[in-house]
Amino acid sequence: MANSSRRRKNSKPHKDFPLTHHKHSGRWCKKVRGKFFYFGKVADDPQGEKAIAVWIFQKDDILAGRKPRDPETGLAPGVVTTDEVVNRFLSHKNALVKSGELAPRTYDRYHGACSRILAAFGRTRAAADLRPEDFEALRVTLASSYGPAALANEIQMTRSVFRYGYEAGLLDKPLRFGPGFKKPSAKTLRQTRQAAGPRLFTPEQIKSLLDEATPNMAAMILLGINGGLGNTDLALLPLAALDLEGGWLNYPRAKTAIDRRIPLWKETLEAIHKAIAARGEPNDPQDAGLVFIGRRGESYTGNHKGYRVDQEFTRIAKRAKVVGRTFYDLRRTFETIGGGSRDQIAVDAIMGHAPPAGDMASIYRQRIEDDRLRAVVNHVRAWLYPPVDAAATEQASV
Repeated sequence: MANSSRRRKNSKPHKDFPLTHHKHSGRWCKKVRGKFFYFGKVADDPQGEKAIAVWIFQKDDILAGRKPRDPETGLAPGVVTTDEVVNRFLSHKNALVKSGELAPRTYDRYHGACSRILAAFGRTRAAADLRPEDFEALRVTLASSYGPAALANEIQMTRSVFRYGYEAGLLDKPLRFGPGFKKPSAKTLRQTRQAAGPRLFTPEQIKSLLDEATPNMAAMILLGINGGLGNTDLALLPLAALDLEGGWLNYPRAKTAIDRRIPLWKETLEAIHKAIAARGEPNDPQDAGLVFIGRRGESYTGNHKGYRVDQEFTRIAKRAKVVGRTFYDLRRTFETIGGGSRDQIAVDAIMGHAPPAGDMASIYRQRIEDDRLRAVVNHVRAWLYPPVDAAATEQASV
């Protein structure tokens, strides 16, 4: 009985056990230089096996007067992990999505890049300890899955994450990525594009697509080749932007917020009228002002603006036997053919291109004459519907 009482009083598994039972808190503890350090609840660890393991792990730090490291992560208090940097970065980007400054699809690309960062470096790695060799290894992994253009995007997004960490005060100094974490060279990107060939439609391909298209997709295709509108432009296109009587589209580009004034062909106007006539009642009242509504009342926006446009186009392209082209290639085709009008300023205005920094001419230029805009779209129309085409014997004008 005496031994039993002594055991309850000391609460030690054996006499040489280095920790003691702190009665008030019910935890294993060790007093060093007048300060208590705690190693978990006695009730959860009556034999002190877990507690002694933590004590052994932290002993050198405690005896040296340093803050002990976390036994799970191995990191000292206050050390910022890759997981913390990634989460703060994504929270920042998510706030931009909510304010309308960042597209959800772009956020998803950042999220994917962050997932790959954590898979490569681990969640509990001290971000400040990442070295050039770590990023070089990451590049090797990425290069095994992505082509040069996509690899360049992944490298840029990864750099952005850790640059944010420094600028947000999470990291005391910028990380060194090293010479092995550079984007593919401009020459490599050019060679890749050359190997893939021109991403242009032929007039015959566009006509084949129109033959198979739904009313919505026919109007979208014609808006794509008539004025270089992209997927997101069309998903968000408001009815208020259309001047169907005058034959104009006045619509800032969603990506750049650059004003655009686009003359519409008669074929485009006819297709828009048909799309509006076939337009379903929107399921969401907020979509009531959009031009394009699906037959079941759904819009083309969703979480990824423009994604549904590409989905429907892919089905149409398969039926039309048009291979190796995306909807966005219509925009590339308009830019290329429109350049033949020899008025690149008017082409850029229709495309909604943001001028380069320091382009004072674009800052001073207040408008572009309608005749110049008409000349560009008429040039593209003559390419698509040449005068010798039996289906385009009427005067090619807007």
